[in-house]
Amino acid sequence: MKNTALVTVFASLIGLQAAAQQPPSTGRFSHDQLIGYAQEYGTPLFVYDGDLITEKFNDFSNAFSNAYPKTRFYYALKANTNLSIVALLKQAGAGAECISLGEMKIALRLGYRGEDILFTASSKSPEALAFAVDHGVVINLDSLGDLENLIAVVEKAEKKARISFRINPDVDPRTHRHIATGHKLSKFGILFENDEIIRAYRRAQECSWLEIWGIHSHIGSQILDLEPFVRNVELVSLAAKRLHDELGIKLEFIDLGGGLGIPYRDGVTPLTPTEVADHVAPLLEERFKDLGFLPTLVLEPGRFFVGDAGFLITRVNSVKHTPYKNFINVDTGFNHLVRPLLYDAHHRVRVLNGSGEIEVFDVAGNICETGDVLAHDRALPTPKAGDYLVFLDAGAYGFSMASEYNSFLLPAEILVRGDTEQVIRRRETFDDLLRNQILLDDLAPAEVVGAEDRPTDSHRTR
Repeated sequence: MKNTALVTVFASLIGLQAAAQQPPSTGRFSHDQLIGYAQEYGTPLFVYDGDLITEKFNDFSNAFSNAYPKTRFYYALKANTNLSIVALLKQAGAGAECISLGEMKIALRLGYRGEDILFTASSKSPEALAFAVDHGVVINLDSLGDLENLIAVVEKAEKKARISFRINPDVDPRTHRHIATGHKLSKFGILFENDEIIRAYRRAQECSWLEIWGIHSHIGSQILDLEPFVRNVELVSLAAKRLHDELGIKLEFIDLGGGLGIPYRDGVTPLTPTEVADHVAPLLEERFKDLGFLPTLVLEPGRFFVGDAGFLITRVNSVKHTPYKNFINVDTGFNHLVRPLLYDAHHRVRVLNGSGEIEVFDVAGNICETGDVLAHDRALPTPKAGDYLVFLDAGAYGFSMASEYNSFLLPAEILVRGDTEQVIRRRETFDDLLRNQILLDDLAPAEVVGAEDRPTDSHRTR
């Protein structure tokens, strides 16, 4: 073993045995299969297990449908907006939870009806609100200001809109602070601790163009503990009771958001949908028993459906040893997988065809930033240039958060169902990178290397 810093030595001692007996990649993909995809389609490459996505949706929907009489499940498009991924979940029975005008247009393009779409953005433009109203989308409002903006839109359009309000219950989801959305310092929702939620619904009742349908709460993502889910149900149910008792509102639905975590680390056992359903459903029924009505339970997972069905394959550019750190330099970076930088996220990584001695490495990306390290202190078989690595659990918030930083091109995506893989996003080209940019005529060189079309402005000074 090469000479390394003391921390690296300790890390290696902990991880050597596990690395020496690496488990298979996950699911049904072998190392050889993933290598084959990389060789066929190039790297970096996102690979999705379509069969697993369908299975995850069915497991989730069955668990809650068996535990509660009325349920509806929406896919949070922000996790992965690829058309084929969204269409696959629509085919399985999912509605669409959308954050932007673009996501609403994707859902409609795929055949969703307005009533099957939830528009839940915390900051909505007038254009997005008008679009949602025009297409019959259910609108989840985040504040009194959000409400007034919508009232202006519906009164001008003279069209009805179905609404809910997002409540902020101040529940600690015990997750990373950047994805904790239900605490009182979060930008999301109307605080439960005062009467603002009552004022919001009362104001909505005053507008004849608004139909009150529900109440919404989403406390965070990647939640691995049961208690935050239970606490959220208790508080949202209490808010619903106040709306009934003080304003006479019988809610059509209670939306508890998403947030169910997946095992990004080996040895982590996350909550199952059944575990959550068996605690949440009876509590919800109990709270509404005395009110004389039972709202539909709405849930909107994203990560749970697609997270562990995605793989990011990358090629090794070089291996670097120093007295302090060892690095595997790869042909992707935080421009394609930003979660490790943004959330201190851990993604399991496998060397697909390396057979060298086990050493401890940082897996470093090709972005010119110190923070572009995708994995820290991992005991891995030493690869060589041209070998392949794969990052597991990259199906959620991978490509959907990708960028063209440093002018690197966006990767291809393939979907595997059964024994068939299909391209669902072609690899970006250099022309794609420049397509929407405009080189001003007076700044253009006389000769443009590699350009398909040269400027033809006769007034340009050469």
